[in-house]
Amino acid sequence: MNIFSLISVRGLLWAAVVVSPFLLNSLTAEEAKVKEQVMEVKATGPKWQDFESIGGKCKMKFPKSPDHLSEKMRLPEEGFDLKYDAYISALDQKTIFMLLIAEYPDFVDESYAKMSLEGFLNGVLTHNPNNQLIFADLSLVGGHEALDFFIRTGGHYFKGRAIMVQNSLYLMAMECEVQNYDEAHYKIFVDSFQLSK
Repeated sequence: MNIFSLISVRGLLWAAVVVSPFLLNSLTAEEAKVKEQVMEVKATGPKWQDFESIGGKCKMKFPKSPDHLSEKMRLPEEGFDLKYDAYISALDQKTIFMLLIAEYPDFVDESYAKMSLEGFLNGVLTHNPNNQLIFADLSLVGGHEALDFFIRTGGHYFKGRAIMVQNSLYLMAMECEVQNYDEAHYKIFVDSFQLSK
């Protein structure tokens, strides 16, 4: 599987469920099942590795040490350069995890967050006409605007979270074949994300 089969990095640019056993009764049956799967994967599955981004902006867990690529793109219509770093790690031949950090000019800040996140999602959806949106939800994560999304393209899923912090967009995503979708792995990955202080 090509790691950019759904969307390219350029196209992208336009808490694990760990609760007290005493709170388990407040979870839905589906949430409780995912919680159990996360606990089982943590106990018996791959040993997720701690990772810190270059420049130390954030930390998270990957199934293995990620490959890194960095690029600066000139956006003449917008009148500025966009720098991004992408970190990519495969769990297996059919499941890819990615962290992308895009750094906008200083004048783009969190006051543009909702517009930036919606623009990002629209860019992903229009990048490939076969992309079908399953869901998208805006929320706050750690006090920052975030967008959780789930997209299907043919036999592949692309699920992720994008967060706008100051002038940086952080995208965490999992791409996999539909039959290999594993919510527990996704939760371990996304919920491990921490901004550095």
